[in-house]
Amino acid sequence: QEHGEREGALALLFACGGPGVAEMTYGIRNLIGVRASATDPDPKREGYFGTRKSLLGDWGTIGNTIYTYAWGCHTGHTLEFLVALCCYWLLYSDGTIMEEAKTFQMGWVGKIVAFNLVCEVIFFGFWHYVTYVSRFALSLAPFKYNPENQYEPGQAQARMLTSTTGNLQREMFFTTLGWLQSSAWQCVLTWAWASGRLPFYLDFWARPWYSVLLLMGVTYWREIHFYFIHRMIHPWWDRRNGLLDGDLGAFLYRHVHSLHHKSYNPGPWSGLSMHPVEHLFYYSCATLPPLLITVHPLHFLYCKFHCDIAPIGGHDGLDAPGGGGDFHWLHHAKFECNYGVPFPFNFDKLFGTFVDYEEYKRTGQITASEKCARLMHDPDNSELDAALLAQPSPSEDRVFQAEEVAKHNTRSDCWIIVNGRVLNVTDFISKHPGGEMAIMIYAGKDASTEFNSIHPKGVIQKHAPDAVIGVVQGGATPTAAEDAEAPVGCATTMLMALLVCWGFCFVAAFARGTAGF
Repeated sequence: QEHGEREGALALLFACGGPGVAEMTYGIRNLIGVRASATDPDPKREGYFGTRKSLLGDWGTIGNTIYTYAWGCHTGHTLEFLVALCCYWLLYSDGTIMEEAKTFQMGWVGKIVAFNLVCEVIFFGFWHYVTYVSRFALSLAPFKYNPENQYEPGQAQARMLTSTTGNLQREMFFTTLGWLQSSAWQCVLTWAWASGRLPFYLDFWARPWYSVLLLMGVTYWREIHFYFIHRMIHPWWDRRNGLLDGDLGAFLYRHVHSLHHKSYNPGPWSGLSMHPVEHLFYYSCATLPPLLITVHPLHFLYCKFHCDIAPIGGHDGLDAPGGGGDFHWLHHAKFECNYGVPFPFNFDKLFGTFVDYEEYKRTGQITASEKCARLMHDPDNSELDAALLAQPSPSEDRVFQAEEVAKHNTRSDCWIIVNGRVLNVTDFISKHPGGEMAIMIYAGKDASTEFNSIHPKGVIQKHAPDAVIGVVQGGATPTAAEDAEAPVGCATTMLMALLVCWGFCFVAAFARGTAGF
C-alpha cells in the first residue's frame, strides 16, 4: 500500500502545473478547448483552455523560459506519463511478471501487446474521432492549417476506419506496425531484465534523486534524439543523391522516410505512420538507454509511451485547441525545414532550417537558408509527388507522338527520347559534361540505347530532373526504377534492421559483462 501511495504521489506531482511550449500531444486543456470551439469558434479567443496561454499567467520572457524548462515541458506530457504509470502498476509493480518473463511465454507477452494495442485504439482513435469525425470537426475547420480534408476531399468530416483517398487506411496500418514494434521492444527488455541479462531496479524510491532526475531527463532526451534521428533520414545535401554520393540521408529518405511524408497534410494517425526501419530508428530513443545504464522500468515505459503517444497532437493538422504543432506541420508541408521542435535547443535555427509559422502565414515567405528554401515543396504543387516512394513524375501524364518529338531537332529547340520519356534538353545542352554534339546527334530521336550504355541509373533525376516533359506514345513504359538507385528489397531491409538491433544488444551485453543475448 505504501508503494502504491508513493507512485500515486509521483503521478499527482507530475500532473500539476501548466502546459509547456514543447508539448505535441493532447490533454484536458485541448478537450475543453475543442468543446468551447463549438460555441465560440473565434480562433483568437483569450484564455487558457484551447490556447497556448499559461494557466499561471505571463511571467515575462525570462520567467516563462525558466518555467518551461524546469516544469512546463514535463506537464505538457502528463498523458504519456500517466499511461506509463498505469502500465507499470498493472504489469510490473507486484514483481510477478519478472518471474514469468525469465522465459518467453504467451501469457505475459500477450498482456504487454494487448495493453499497447488498446492504448493505440483509445488515444489515436479518440483524437481522430474528435477532430475529424465528430460534430466538432465542423467547428475546428477554422483552426486547420491546410483547409483541404485529406481523407474526404470537399467534405468537412471524415470516417473512422476508411477514407476515399486511402490515406487513413495507410496511416492506420503503419501506425499499428509501430505499436507492435514498440510492444516487441518492451517484451525483449522485460525478458532481459527478468533473466538477468540487463541490470534494473524495481524500488523507484530506493534511489530518489537518480530516479526522479532520470525520469525528468526523458523529456529533454526525447527531443534531442528526435532531431538527430529525424535529420539523419532526410537528405544531407540533395534529395537526388544516392549512396554513391555519400548521402545516406537521401537514400533513407527515398526508400524509408518518404512513406511518412505521404502524409503531407497530416492527421492524428500520421504521427506513427512510418516505415518499420524508421520505427527502429525512432524507438531507439527508448531502447538504447536501458542497454547502457541501469534504469527502473518506469523510465523505459515513460520514454516508450512518449514516443507512442506524443506525435498525435503534433500531427493532427490543427492549431490550438488542437495539438498546435504548427512548426511540425510546416515540415510536413514543406519537407526540408523544422526537423525538430524548438526545445530544449532550437537546432533548426542553429543550422538555418527553422521556419516560423506565424511569419510564414503573414508573409508567405520562407526565411530559412538558401539551400533549405531551394529544397522546399508546395503541397499544392504536383512536384510534391517526386518525394514519394515509387511515384512517377506528374509530367508523364503528357503523351507525345514520335513525329512531334522529331520536329524539335535544333540547338534552340532540342527534344530527345530516353527510355520512353520525352526530354526537353534545350537548356541542358550547354551543361552536358560530354559536350553539345553528344546530344545534338540524337536531337528529335530516340537516344535510349546509347544513353543506357554509358550512363548509370538515376542520372536524369540527379542532373536534369526538370527536363522530363512527358512520354512518347507506343514507347517503353517508364518506371520509377529507371530514375533512381535500385531499392533495397523489403526482406533485405528488415534483415539489416534486425542485425543492427541485435548488434546493439550484443555490444551492450559484452560491455556490461552479462551473459549476452
